[in-house]
Amino acid sequence: MDIAKQMQMQEIALFKGISDDARKVLSEQARRRTYRPGEMILGETDAVRAFYVVLTGQVKLYKSSPEGKEQTISLLGEGEPFGLCTAFAVEPFPVNVMALEDSMILSIPGPVIEAVAGKEPALLLNVIQILSRRFKESMSLIESLSLKEIPQRLATFLVHALKKARGDRLALTITQRELAKILGSTPEALSRAIRRMSNEGILESGGRTITVLDRNALKLLSEGE
Repeated sequence: MDIAKQMQMQEIALFKGISDDARKVLSEQARRRTYRPGEMILGETDAVRAFYVVLTGQVKLYKSSPEGKEQTISLLGEGEPFGLCTAFAVEPFPVNVMALEDSMILSIPGPVIEAVAGKEPALLLNVIQILSRRFKESMSLIESLSLKEIPQRLATFLVHALKKARGDRLALTITQRELAKILGSTPEALSRAIRRMSNEGILESGGRTITVLDRNALKLLSEGE
């Protein structure tokens, strides 16, 4: 039994509430691998039946067009799972997954997850809660990309980021180029939006740090006002 793996699992929200025996089964079947920045973890054409958790680092989930255009769907950090939809069925993976920094990934075979989930309702409930949150985030992203201009998209992103931050200072973990991919923009258009919001006294920007000066104005902009 890998005690280190069990202790790591104990700290991951996905595995909260499951029994020690179930955690032991998962830890015995789990594999860990480290990926370098820019290294592909999974491709959207890969037929996989496994479950993955980010132990350290940060990864991005994204779609790419035949022309090479990218749309970042989500950024995942420590303790966050992916592959939820393919753990229980053999299907091509729906998105690409790439490491943005040195990242250690835990993988568990789908049949093992399925067997444990059949005996551990808490695991299924955790999966449902995560999928529900991801679905809501996806709907918000679709709405933002289809109905809002770049400044509104940026404002919406910052409003959500502030909910997890302490104070008005945001230290972004990604480059401006990666942020542009999340917003469905180009780096140049994003830079113009940041300059405009800075000139209007809504924020200050320096490197990867953004300080929000006027939360009310930011919220109004995110709502299209």
